[in-house]
Amino acid sequence: MQANVHAPRDGQVIAAVLVMAAKRDKALRNHMEQLVRLRPWSWRFPIIISQDGSDHSVAVVASEFSKKYENISHIMKKDNVPRLGIKNYGYIAAHYRWALDKVFNEMEYDYVIVTEDDLDIAHDFFSYFMWGKQVLAADPTVWCISAWNDNGLPNLVNEDSTAKVWRTDFFPGLGWMLRKELWSELSPNFPEIYWDDWMRKSEVRKGRSCLRPEISRTAHNMKVAGKGSSGGLYKAFLNNIAVNSHAVNFMLLPYENLMKKRYDTELQLALRDSKPVAFNEFDSTSFSPSHSYMWYYLNHHTIGVDVQGDVLHDEGMSGMQRTAYYGVVPVMHKKCRLYLVPVDLDLSNLEAYQYDQIRDIQLRFLEFEKTYCNKKLYTGVCDPNSPEMIAWFKAKKWMKRLQAYGPMMVN
Repeated sequence: MQANVHAPRDGQVIAAVLVMAAKRDKALRNHMEQLVRLRPWSWRFPIIISQDGSDHSVAVVASEFSKKYENISHIMKKDNVPRLGIKNYGYIAAHYRWALDKVFNEMEYDYVIVTEDDLDIAHDFFSYFMWGKQVLAADPTVWCISAWNDNGLPNLVNEDSTAKVWRTDFFPGLGWMLRKELWSELSPNFPEIYWDDWMRKSEVRKGRSCLRPEISRTAHNMKVAGKGSSGGLYKAFLNNIAVNSHAVNFMLLPYENLMKKRYDTELQLALRDSKPVAFNEFDSTSFSPSHSYMWYYLNHHTIGVDVQGDVLHDEGMSGMQRTAYYGVVPVMHKKCRLYLVPVDLDLSNLEAYQYDQIRDIQLRFLEFEKTYCNKKLYTGVCDPNSPEMIAWFKAKKWMKRLQAYGPMMVN
């Protein structure tokens, strides 16, 4: 059932919805059916379907929706020839830049929600973004509102906290809102490949954060998604992150507690009130739902090893764990709130914390090692820079997968 959403009084566009599509007509149809069914007012949420290439079946679907429903338009980028590297990633980055330039610079929208054709959306998707827009407009330390929780597996979230929203330093994407002012900053230097990884670089992020929900408001529909640009590498993981099923009227909720100063103060209090768990006593600790807990981790590797029973997404970028805020990763463990806290975080001075960029390339190797260096795949010396392992990837015709990892440091 659609969330009850109150209309703003000014009658203006709240945000344009930019739908990124290419060759998946069934995915686009599924996504568009949800958008038109759930958007509360067509004129306040105009939809722009941006098609990369000229696939006829996709164009037919886009044309059908633009003719049948109000405030839906279809734009097409035909010269889809990337200049760099892996074609899929090059296509995607070029398409994003072109489409965002269109909606911000030519169509002159001030706020845009970016979605992808293989996403399912929650019933309160639009309510969430209306509410989040208030924070985006008021707090310069917030640069995006995301509908996605990277650690949104059922055992890692509190299903009773459907209205809970967190700040995160790690750019989530997968259904996200940004402002025109931000795009004016990003567009001139937008990369030709791996655009989302670029967004996570410290020199691009500039200390800013995104909002993300406890329970995702988007989910990958694997029936229509195909393998995607990752070659299906994360399909099993993504398939288990479900969209929220209990609609929340976010516009009835305050947003001031997500503003940086108040949020940081409340996070510090929550951490101080949590029971510390010794590094080597995690498995032996008796967790009680009446308490929250804090466990210090040394690095990303210790998260992946010691909390692996909860299938935490331990692939990060730019030295930070997914969903981290000042290195703090909030999850549920045995029905308790558990804060994973970097050992070098000063609880009295969160802003002093700095992400270690070296950890990024170390983490990439750990993820790579876990994925490929096992008895079922590669049994030689696990070194992605070695001629032997490169030859193995070439023989498998998996060079795109290897190159997607970028630089790695062998531990």
